[in-house]
Amino acid sequence: MTNIAAAARKHAPIFLVAAFALVSPAQAQKPGGSITVGQELEISGFDPLKVGVFDSSGFTAAAAIFDTLTTLDDKGGAAPKLAESWTHSDDYKTWTFKLRKGVKFHDGTPFNAQAFKENFDRQKDPANKCRCAFYITNVKEVLAPDEYTVVYNLTDPSVNWPAVISIQSTNNVVQSPTAWKTKGDDYNRNPVGTGPYILKSWTAGDRMVLEKNPDYWNKGHPYLDRIVLKPLPDAQSRFASLQSGEADIIWDDENDADNIMKAQKDSKLTVHTYKGSGAQVYAFNTKVAPFDDVRVRQALVMAIDRPKMSQAISNGLSRPASNPYGDGSWVKCKDDGALPFDVEKAKALIKDYGKPVEFKMLVTATPRGRMIGQVLQQFWKRAGANMEIEQVDQATIPSRAFTRQFQMTPWRIVDLADPDPQMYANFRTGSPLALAGLADPELDRLLDHARVTADIGQRTDDYCAISRLINKEAIWFWTFQNTYYALSSAKLKGFPKIYNSVIDVSNTWLE
Repeated sequence: MTNIAAAARKHAPIFLVAAFALVSPAQAQKPGGSITVGQELEISGFDPLKVGVFDSSGFTAAAAIFDTLTTLDDKGGAAPKLAESWTHSDDYKTWTFKLRKGVKFHDGTPFNAQAFKENFDRQKDPANKCRCAFYITNVKEVLAPDEYTVVYNLTDPSVNWPAVISIQSTNNVVQSPTAWKTKGDDYNRNPVGTGPYILKSWTAGDRMVLEKNPDYWNKGHPYLDRIVLKPLPDAQSRFASLQSGEADIIWDDENDADNIMKAQKDSKLTVHTYKGSGAQVYAFNTKVAPFDDVRVRQALVMAIDRPKMSQAISNGLSRPASNPYGDGSWVKCKDDGALPFDVEKAKALIKDYGKPVEFKMLVTATPRGRMIGQVLQQFWKRAGANMEIEQVDQATIPSRAFTRQFQMTPWRIVDLADPDPQMYANFRTGSPLALAGLADPELDRLLDHARVTADIGQRTDDYCAISRLINKEAIWFWTFQNTYYALSSAKLKGFPKIYNSVIDVSNTWLE
């Protein structure tokens, strides 16, 4: 690896997945025992062609059943997992990974470069129409020149690619080609990976049982004998299961502020919090009125009182955002160009616009979605704008957004190990994800430059300039930073940071 790549890796942000057990925790690990995880949702399956992407519950299971090529060390740099080392071309468009030898899938078949390539090709094949393919459009091809070498050829430079592919997504986890070929449609509920745990049983609506992989390549791991995953959609029931000892760890979020505060006061429980990068965001469609006028967009952004909004929806737990990066990112801006909260200025801008400001905003048909919509509705009414709430199923929002059937839509910039993939996709002219529809040559120039230099200082300058430009044009706005929560028994040890919202219990143990 070149010095420039090492420097990029050294300064990479601490996102996505927890450092695997290649780095020993300070506490003494105790083998044996079983834990139960209370999850928000029933897992829909594991076959990328069936599920497209994993949700928060699927990520937890995937982190235990499968492995990825890379992970992140305790400082956030890319570290070896199924890949032992890697190099890149001078233009950062080709990355070559040398694989770990002697690794086998749970079905006894060998993990090698060909198996990895088959995973990629299956998702990329247009005939398979996998929703997962959308997330690998920047990968031209994956090659397997020999048994233990994988080569990524990218369409554009990526200076931080090893860290980017560390998340346990459908695109990155490695599944057994033999298993999906022999099991057919049944594979979705019978996944086979190389990970520390093997699927033992799965009763729909009740529980999934994972048991320790006795032949795991990382000797001495995992520690637990068994992990039980239980879907508990009701937040109060989930918290009650933790209090009673039925569950050892549960997923939670800011909407359950009361439970989080109760757990903080209970010496038998531990609150795990991760302040991730990215933000909860909203996009204006600048191709339709009234958002084809910058004055209207700026007025609505300046009318939002984020601290008051945080108090209304999460008892103050939500952390206001002024840029798309957040405190969890290595991008730190002295000046991000955030528009101030100023209702009088907002009123003046709308008056200067000279026409009624009326529009619809998409929100999820959930209590949280409705509450957020109502709070924003009140803010904007004070400034002289009338917003109608349009409630839709959460699964409908991406399709409405991609086809530009919206005036304003919610979105999210998630934690990734590098800002480039999302910032480039969300704001580069011509991108199918550039929801605002603004074409700006200076914005394009900054986005292009930020992805081809490995100098952290230069990249920070570029991304801060990008934030200033987006805030000035008000094509998107940011409400709150990403914060993730898990509540656990104080006896559960070794739980890592909740990178990219993944509740990863694959390397935990009981005290």
